[in-house]
Amino acid sequence: MHTFTLAIQGQPKNATVAAESMLKLLLPMLGNRWQIGEASTSDVVILDVATLDDLSLAGAVRPNALYVVFEGSAPPPANAFSTVRRPLNSSSLIEVLHKAQAELERRRSGHVVTTVVALGFDKDSIEPRGIQASMRAAVRWALQRRSTASTVMSLKQTRIFSVLPDLGFTTRLDSSEIAGLIRSNGQVTVLILNDKEKADLIKQRKYYPFKKLEWIFWLAGSNGELRPELNAATPYRLRNWPDFSRLPHFRADVCMASLLKADALAVRELSERAGVRFETAVNFVNACWSLGMLEKASRAEATRPVADIGSRPSLADEKVEAANSGNLFGSLRSALGLGVRKSRSA
Repeated sequence: MHTFTLAIQGQPKNATVAAESMLKLLLPMLGNRWQIGEASTSDVVILDVATLDDLSLAGAVRPNALYVVFEGSAPPPANAFSTVRRPLNSSSLIEVLHKAQAELERRRSGHVVTTVVALGFDKDSIEPRGIQASMRAAVRWALQRRSTASTVMSLKQTRIFSVLPDLGFTTRLDSSEIAGLIRSNGQVTVLILNDKEKADLIKQRKYYPFKKLEWIFWLAGSNGELRPELNAATPYRLRNWPDFSRLPHFRADVCMASLLKADALAVRELSERAGVRFETAVNFVNACWSLGMLEKASRAEATRPVADIGSRPSLADEKVEAANSGNLFGSLRSALGLGVRKSRSA
């Protein structure tokens, strides 16, 4: 599997460090196929228009590099591969790197003609409308760019879900099916909808709030890694009770919600008290934080001693797990990758 390199050129040091840190956080969403390199040798270089013009005047533009320039009031240079908005954010970085990856893979397969997307022409006429991405990257992009009407489809052109601004998302799949696709993280296609497609979608479908999709994403797609805003050693408590009548959940989720509502707990302590894997507790904390339900403990709570929690799960829990392993709820829990399998609530 080929890997690709990215560099930031001609930007202030703090902006470069921030962009490099962002890329490291996004590596799982990008299939771990990108790494930071030097501007003189990297496959993709992000820079401003003035820096690219200086390189052109000096004859230092590398023909095999893809130059991505920050958007400005003037049209980008003809040798710019693409543009990106300033300040750089995760959704725009994911989008431009997927475009660049597709171009670099075309070159390596023998197709050397570069698709330049920064010239201001109708993009539908110079590149396919669909952008290939991993399922997790597609969901994150749809959530972060929810002002853009889009559809996420399988590579077989089967619709997975669609997003319309001010309405939410729509899908024919149930929560467990979406969670399974997020966990498997296969390649999908993201399609930006035109006006006719948006009108057709409004007429035909039932919509769900974005919070539900974000909840599913963090329960299924966290990989047991805390969000960058969170700290494993910091105690958190539940500010608001999750709306379990609308959000898909398991019995363990209700148990963890009860614990966090009653007391401020660090993630490790939460997992031990609830009798679930650490990764399961991480996923739940990520999901609660994403919906604004979590807050840090007060100073008094944060400095209290940690109680001896004891050993869990119990033998009874193991029997419940065995009884549930063959039924539907067991398979749904397996799809979500959550630890001790307890039956899912209605």
